[in-house]
Amino acid sequence: MRQVYDVGIASKGVARPWFSPPSYKSWLIGMRKPDAEEPRELYGFFDAAGACLGTTLLFVPSQDNLEKVYADLDVAPQHRRQGIGAALVRDAIARVRELGRTALFVETLAPGDDDREEHEYARFARAHGFSPAWRELAQHLALPVGDDVLARIVADAAAHSAGYRVETFVGRVPDHLLPGLAELMGLLAADAPSGEVEFEGEVVTPERLRRMYEREAEQGRIRLSCLAIEESTGVVAAQTDLVFDASLDPVVQEGTYVHRRHRGHRLGAAVKAANLQRLQRDYPGRPLVRTMNADTNEHMVAINAELGFEVVETSTEWVIDPTNR
Repeated sequence: MRQVYDVGIASKGVARPWFSPPSYKSWLIGMRKPDAEEPRELYGFFDAAGACLGTTLLFVPSQDNLEKVYADLDVAPQHRRQGIGAALVRDAIARVRELGRTALFVETLAPGDDDREEHEYARFARAHGFSPAWRELAQHLALPVGDDVLARIVADAAAHSAGYRVETFVGRVPDHLLPGLAELMGLLAADAPSGEVEFEGEVVTPERLRRMYEREAEQGRIRLSCLAIEESTGVVAAQTDLVFDASLDPVVQEGTYVHRRHRGHRLGAAVKAANLQRLQRDYPGRPLVRTMNADTNEHMVAINAELGFEVVETSTEWVIDPTNR
């Protein structure tokens, strides 16, 4: 497992000076305690001496989107262009075909905010039969954000969101709010822009969230969850999360989602700005926040621009139907 970790860190760090890997301990806990709703299969390419040169990690949903598999593929930089990546792709396609699934997804990251058709990762994907499904923009926000900027956004959002309150929780969200939060997080997969690829809602339950909180506590990770709650009903109308390690590493902003019935009140801006206020007040010293949004998600991209996020690289999600190979 240590070899697998080292290959992944070396591969993901190529030409990405901002890359900040998790600690080996944190990564290992995550690998050995995956969600039952999304089992993982790990494969390695080893040389005759037993050295790991490349890996493929398959995520195989067991409760939803049962025609899909997601792959994370890494080859050690010094061993690229030797056919290892091609072998791993062939093996992954064969395994997904064996599982009877019709869509295998792989993500690539290239610097900048264009298609980067000439990038080696894009050429590799196309050479092996993959087609681009959708793009996302990886954006960074340098910290700290000016208090006046955040205060202005919070005040403007509040002027548009009468009847809602915004609350931030550290570590875990209280049990009475978990059903509403689970519903939102499940809907995110279905509503997030994904080109012509359709997704059904993800199966997220309060129990799954509790397991996530327990795993993150063991990893030493900190989660700030900011929710917008409708005062009259107690319904969780919007959510966002900031996740980070105790060390002064970059912060990851995970999915932000506003329920379909509660849009038009600037709740997305409200929870994002309030969460950043809490981060800077209680956990100062982090260098930046990293987030990703589909380039067609104009609303979220606009909120991020208002906060000061800047695009650093583009993620392309590639897809192939193994049954046609």
